[in-house]
Amino acid sequence: MEALRCVFLLICVCVVHHAEGRKTYGDMFPHKHAIGKFPFPIPPIPGWDPDTNPWDDYLYPPLNPKPKELTRHKGKPKVRLTSDSPALNGSCISFTAKLEYPPCQKEDSNGDLVWDDHCEDANGQLRSGYVYNWTSWLDDYGFGKCIDLKKCNVFPDGKPFPQSNDWRRKSYVYVWHAMGQYYETCDGSSSSVTINTTNIPVGADVMEVMVYRKRERRKYSPLTTDNTVFYVTDKIPVAVNISQKAAVNQTKNVYFRGEDVVFKVQLHDPSGYLKTASSIDYIWDFRDGNQLVTHRDVTTHTYSSLGNMSVKLVVEAAFPIECPPTVATPTQKTSTPSHPTVAPTLPPGTHAGTIKMETTQAPPKTSRPLPSSPPTTGMPITEPLAPTVSTSIPETNPTTLAWLHTRRLKNNECFRYAHGTFMGNITIIEPKHALNSQPNSRIVDVSASRLSSTDISFLVKCLGNIPTSACTIVSDPSCTQVRNIMCDDVPPSSECEVHLRRTFLEPGTYCVNITLEDSSSLALTTTTVTINKSQDTHVSKTSNAAVVVLSSTAAGGCLCIHCLSGLQALQGVSSHP
Repeated sequence: MEALRCVFLLICVCVVHHAEGRKTYGDMFPHKHAIGKFPFPIPPIPGWDPDTNPWDDYLYPPLNPKPKELTRHKGKPKVRLTSDSPALNGSCISFTAKLEYPPCQKEDSNGDLVWDDHCEDANGQLRSGYVYNWTSWLDDYGFGKCIDLKKCNVFPDGKPFPQSNDWRRKSYVYVWHAMGQYYETCDGSSSSVTINTTNIPVGADVMEVMVYRKRERRKYSPLTTDNTVFYVTDKIPVAVNISQKAAVNQTKNVYFRGEDVVFKVQLHDPSGYLKTASSIDYIWDFRDGNQLVTHRDVTTHTYSSLGNMSVKLVVEAAFPIECPPTVATPTQKTSTPSHPTVAPTLPPGTHAGTIKMETTQAPPKTSRPLPSSPPTTGMPITEPLAPTVSTSIPETNPTTLAWLHTRRLKNNECFRYAHGTFMGNITIIEPKHALNSQPNSRIVDVSASRLSSTDISFLVKCLGNIPTSACTIVSDPSCTQVRNIMCDDVPPSSECEVHLRRTFLEPGTYCVNITLEDSSSLALTTTTVTINKSQDTHVSKTSNAAVVVLSSTAAGGCLCIHCLSGLQALQGVSSHP
């Protein structure tokens, strides 16, 4: 009896010793998850497993970490790991591991690694055929030929390989490791993984990958490893390309006064996450007294003063979210007025420092509906900033952008806001040659007369090139909801005048964008038109024509149209009792 007890204790000691000496996935990778981000796992990645799972180091021996040993095997491929970082919190980030083969080795059309018949090695010899003994590999690892399912066609944790028709091309095993978790897959010379960053903390982390090659003797040969740092941010990554057609020192951001400076915004959004936003606003402060809000990623501005300018851009994306339920405070039976209904705060993790959510049950007087998508014609719709709003927005306190949110609030609609900022310094100098003060084409006067109860005639006078086409975009008074787009060919004429006839079937106030275009230039202007029911069927042009204050002109390219609320309505179209 005593002998049996000793044997049992000996067996227990052996089992415990074997378990303690067993490697885990975390032991196979040099980077360890930060202790400050525990308890494990934070955050869990869907489809990934914790790196505390055991690793079969007999089937998958560890990669020799000695640098001398790694450099000795010059014939092994290397893996290059890249990512499309940085990623806005909530978007997806992708990682790609691509094998780089040694000289004179390449992949054939079947995905097999072969010698290049036209490449001489270091000894001046030509080699041909397969680099590895693929026949032995197929005998050992072909699906249906493996007797012991625990020794072949399995990952280091014992999970079986997924079976597919192209399994012969997937001769490498990729093991990914990040944030205390791992993911494994079979693939060819390259492999990619994508993870969602919604629950990933803002900051930097490390992604690692280890590559094994299937080989004979029912083992997997360690090939190579690589790692990369990736970033998750709560700010929209923004870059701006600044250019000018006449600039001679553009690399140093030196531009001429009196000519258009083009600002093209580039948002880093490889996963297309920003496409899910209800709207994206570009709020410009050119620091010369001019501000602009537009939905377009390209805008132009002409500086009239000299010196150093600090251009500021704030990009704001509004994402629709489900509104939290409102909780009303119980009303006390006293003369004290009841407390207003308030919305509870969102749970932690719903938004980051630069992301703000607002909700309302009764929009303020200054609110207006969420702007719709830009017109299909591609013309920008812009609006000036309110003059009472400060444009000084420090990056360290993004919540000062709250004034922007009141422009979009609707009943029973909530939005999560994400922001990105850009600031650049440019220098404006005097041009070396006299610049033409007038653009190629510009609209100088617009008048209108009533032809019938629904038809209005516009007379557009311009300077410069004779236009070949004219277009009108009829929108609501805020210039956001397009009602009608119509274009006409302009017949040849000796004078720069265009007659346009447009029909307004319903009474009301309309925003009308007028565009004159030729082969080399574009002229734009915007005005408002009011149609009343009490108007007569015909009014003479002399008594009703009025000059329209031009909102903008353009020369040789697109220019943002300002929807100015203070534009004078056409007196020839609107009669008042």
